[in-house]
Amino acid sequence: MKIVKRVLVVGLCLLLSLVFAYNIYRFVCIRILKKDMATIAGYTALEVVSGSMEPTLHIGDMIIINTKEKTYKKGDIVTFYDKEGSFVTHRIISINEVEMVTKGDNNNKEDQPTNVENIVGKYVFKVSRGQKLLSALKSPLIAVLILINGIFLGIYVSIDKQGNLILDDEEKEYEEFRQYLNKKKKK
Repeated sequence: MKIVKRVLVVGLCLLLSLVFAYNIYRFVCIRILKKDMATIAGYTALEVVSGSMEPTLHIGDMIIINTKEKTYKKGDIVTFYDKEGSFVTHRIISINEVEMVTKGDNNNKEDQPTNVENIVGKYVFKVSRGQKLLSALKSPLIAVLILINGIFLGIYVSIDKQGNLILDDEEKEYEEFRQYLNKKKKK
C-alpha cells in the first residue's frame, strides 16, 4: 500500500508540474513574446469555436495540429489565417503550389482562394469536448491552484495518522541513527 501511495504521489506531482510548466511556457509565448500560439515540438492545441466542420469537429473540441507539416493535399484538414488574421480550420478542396480552396464540412459553399503560405498547420487529432481542459491550461490562476492542491495532496498521503512522515526502512534506520547520535551528544 505504501508503494502505491508513493507512486501516486510522484505521478501526481509530475503531472501537476508538467501542467504548471506548460502554462508558464504558454503564458510567455503568447503574452510576452506576442506569438499566436505556443508549440511543443511543432504541435499545438486549438479550440473549435464554430460548427463549420461538423460532424467531423464539434464546437468545444480541442484539436491538435502539426505546425511543422509542409505537405498538403486535397482532403487534408488544415488550420490557416483568414483575411482578418483569425485561425480557420477547414478541409482542402483543391490546392496547387500557390493557393488553395477550402470548405467547412458543414458549409454550403467553398471559401475564397487562400495563399498556401497562410497555412498554420495540419490537423492531427481531436479530443472531444477538450475545450474544458484547454481552458484550464490557459489560466495561470488555475495552474497555480492545481499545483498548490497537488502539494497538499502529496503531503497528506505522505504522513500517517499521527502526522509523522511515512518513512521507508532506510529512512527509518537513518532517523534512528540520528536520534542515537543526539542522545550520545547530550550525555
